[in-house]
Amino acid sequence: MPRQPVFHAARLLALLLMLALSTTSTALVVVIRVPEDYETIGEALAAAPEGAVIEIAAGTYTESLVIDRPISLRAAEDGEALLAPSADEPVIAVTDTESVTIEGLTIVGGEYGIFVTRSQAVTIRDNIVSGSRLVGIKVRLGAADILDNTVFHAQPPYGMGIHVTNTTQWPPSRVIGNLVFGHTRSGIYTNMTGMIEVMDNVVTDNGQHGIAITEMSHADVLGNIVVDNAETGIQLLDMSMAHICDNFVSDTQGSSTVPQIRQGNGIIIDYHSEATLSGNTIQGSAQHGISILFGSTAFLHKNTIEDSEAQSVFVDESQALDGSGCATDD
Repeated sequence: MPRQPVFHAARLLALLLMLALSTTSTALVVVIRVPEDYETIGEALAAAPEGAVIEIAAGTYTESLVIDRPISLRAAEDGEALLAPSADEPVIAVTDTESVTIEGLTIVGGEYGIFVTRSQAVTIRDNIVSGSRLVGIKVRLGAADILDNTVFHAQPPYGMGIHVTNTTQWPPSRVIGNLVFGHTRSGIYTNMTGMIEVMDNVVTDNGQHGIAITEMSHADVLGNIVVDNAETGIQLLDMSMAHICDNFVSDTQGSSTVPQIRQGNGIIIDYHSEATLSGNTIQGSAQHGISILFGSTAFLHKNTIEDSEAQSVFVDESQALDGSGCATDD
């Protein structure tokens, strides 16, 4: 019994130490304000320690930026922070680092709006990206969460919305909740990716594919709204594998520049690819609702197909089998 106060004292000391360490850790987060602390974002980046937050006030900034260490770049809450450089290079490049956040910015032009390479744990959230020469948001040899952005009107003739490529040796990426529209080519495009989640996006009015999962990619394509795209609503191609579930695909238009069998399909599974297709609603396709081509296999479960100009489901010498649905299905 006499030892009990010592026990309580030891616990109290440990709790006080934990609180002190927590407070110290929080206090070490450095917030740098542009232009209050530094006139340009580039100057702020050069001065910022790892883990700093750079907060950008409303205004137009004609800078191209390179982030090469853990930094958060975010817009202040007092208006639009617009990055619009004239140089034909990435507006923001994230390279050889991790733990980076880019949030709330408006980005116009550049070769890429945001380009991530050899980096991981990158969060790209709630930005508006437009007018890129090649791709609005591109991830190559890296991993990123691309969340709740608006990406539109990448320039002809090559413009795409979101492109994730060559990520098989990196952690999974996620493309969730974005609005992607008005691109010359595809809205969301992957090739040679490890696992990627493409979920709850609205993808519309793109000149090639709405969502394309290609070249041995692995993906979950879930709950997207894919409307008014040319050629294909959702494409799975070149020995790729995917769960394609609970998507709404409507009014895929068709294109005179590709073979008829591969244009105007709501969903196409092509060239030795394999997919589970479950719970999708497909309406108004200029060709087939679902096409399964060139040695591919599709497991079909409770899809609703309406108003296709040709067949609801077209299969060449491939396989269309009964499936049991996705894990997300009831």
